[in-house]
Amino acid sequence: MALTRREAARAMALAAGAGASVVAAPASASAGGQGQRLKDGPNVRRTGKGPTGYEVTFRYRAPKARRVQLKGEWYFERPTALARRLTDPDHLAETQGLLPSQWKPGDVPAPHPNSTSPVWPVVDMAKGRDGVWTYTTPLPGGVFTYGFFVDADADDTTTTGQLPDPANPAWNVVGGVVRGRAVDRSQVYVPSDPDFDPADMSWQGPSPGPRGTLRYVTYDSPGHVTPADQNYLVVYTPPGYDARRSTAYPTLYLSHGGGENEMGWSTQGDMADILDNLVNGGEVEPMVVVMPNATGYAASTREQLHRTDLIERIIPWVEANYHVARTADRRAYTGLSAGGMRTSYLLLGNTEQFGYYGIMSAGLPPGVDFGDDLVAALKKVSVYVGCGWQDPINPGFALGGTPLHRGPFRAVRDLTAAGVHVTTAFVDGGHEWHVWRILLRDFLTRVAFLPATSAPESWGE
Repeated sequence: MALTRREAARAMALAAGAGASVVAAPASASAGGQGQRLKDGPNVRRTGKGPTGYEVTFRYRAPKARRVQLKGEWYFERPTALARRLTDPDHLAETQGLLPSQWKPGDVPAPHPNSTSPVWPVVDMAKGRDGVWTYTTPLPGGVFTYGFFVDADADDTTTTGQLPDPANPAWNVVGGVVRGRAVDRSQVYVPSDPDFDPADMSWQGPSPGPRGTLRYVTYDSPGHVTPADQNYLVVYTPPGYDARRSTAYPTLYLSHGGGENEMGWSTQGDMADILDNLVNGGEVEPMVVVMPNATGYAASTREQLHRTDLIERIIPWVEANYHVARTADRRAYTGLSAGGMRTSYLLLGNTEQFGYYGIMSAGLPPGVDFGDDLVAALKKVSVYVGCGWQDPINPGFALGGTPLHRGPFRAVRDLTAAGVHVTTAFVDGGHEWHVWRILLRDFLTRVAFLPATSAPESWGE
């Protein structure tokens, strides 16, 4: 059976709230909900053979094309074989760029060369007599993003001109029509074969239990530039969401990285399946997840315009239209990379708005003054910092001569030096969704909406 998103394409338009329009779809989608096998979609097959026990055949129907290429999230690194496992200010860990055929247990996806950009292999597909181009590769357990290039002029390692799989579209594609923002790539989920792959990645796959729902929202945002005076959200409601239940739901605000938008976490981030599995397994309490678009604003210091929009418009809209709690101790905020910096800006500048802050693959802005008032406020919230050991930004690494920021290690150092408790998670991997999916699950199960005293001092060390 192909593992695809087609189940999630049964959506209907809804109306909700003044100044907002909403499109809804079941959140069965992430990285391949177990739906009907599609003729041209990816075929995931258990082989029972090394190196991974599974292989995936990707397909793209283009009878008139001269060349079709596939770009996939599957260069791997072998952390134990790196000359130095940790990126630091004087050393960038150079990943090996292992191909799926070279994969061994313990290897993890990582761009090659190691970078903050999605540098993944681009390969030629073979054309069949039926006009369907195919490519087969072994893959270990987990979620993998892929896309196609049709008649590209040259080998391309960027996303320019990349196309999603029309047989495996994003959850917001209904009958071939995009409802909301278009996405230029697709995801596939591969189970783990315990005979070859000891890492159980089923928490990233489609939940066997009830599914949550994803909604695409357009809301009024006066002053927003692109689009003018409007902006977008994606909202996830958990399995069994009940607008009349006695206890209001907590809310997680989840921010994308640079070059992405409100669709990133619900596609590449696999958040719907991750949340479905956590909720159905009793590992976290059911929650509403809000994914704003942080782009399209005029320039402002530390993204002040976006923060104002979040606090004055997004949060009130969510609390008016969903059965969620209206106190800071029932709100959490986390994000990756640029979204991690937004988390830092909110942590330092709007500490009273959330009870839990998760900084992923980011640090603190320079020049933080840890005065008594700020430290007292920070001690009232839960702070989480996580990153990949091999991430180029880990210590605040300078790429191209430009320091990105002070880095996760320095953030932990400075916060703890100020007397603020920090829960940490550092795992093998780079600036990559493999790491961020792990960190999302970790933040939700160890920090968000839990008493601060229940959080362990550190993890992964």
